[in-house]
Amino acid sequence: MAAPHWPKIIIHMDMDAFFAQIEQRDNPALRGKPVCVTNGERGSGIITRSYEARAYGIKTGMRLYEARRLCPHVIRCPARPEVYAPISQQIMAALETVTPDLEIFSVDEAFLDLSHCRHLYQGARQVGRLIKHRVWQASGLICSVGISGDKTTAKVASKRSKPDGLLVIPPWQARAALAPLPVTAICGINKGIAQFL
Repeated sequence: MAAPHWPKIIIHMDMDAFFAQIEQRDNPALRGKPVCVTNGERGSGIITRSYEARAYGIKTGMRLYEARRLCPHVIRCPARPEVYAPISQQIMAALETVTPDLEIFSVDEAFLDLSHCRHLYQGARQVGRLIKHRVWQASGLICSVGISGDKTTAKVASKRSKPDGLLVIPPWQARAALAPLPVTAICGINKGIAQFL
């Protein structure tokens, strides 16, 4: 799996529309439909949305009335954090079976460092498929996986392959892969910092 110029193997696992995907998993009538998860029973702020809703231009942070202008038949689901948290824990526990070097980045994201256990795996794509399978076994949900030699590039790779994707960017290709992207594609750089840069 490792080449002399691939000293670290970093994987970013990112769940796809995590909360919305759980709602669609638990209620088959919602599958294939535009779903928005809002902040509570009375909340109108959208905290995530299904890929079907994204196709209408609905974004996280929008108000429900704005989403309904774009998609009048959007389906609102109040958030169920008491359901989401245990599923997240199950997913993270499954990832620890791949490598103990796990950094939980958020409720639906994690970085895995395979640098110390690379000898257990056949190649980058093989371990990426294994991660996706373990996540599915633990939760019945799909995720996207990015693999590279550093966190920044691995995270960009997972975002570029969504949904249900797997993208490997070897370290020696990272510069060429990142060069054409806007700086806001890098985690932690928003519009304000981008203007300064």
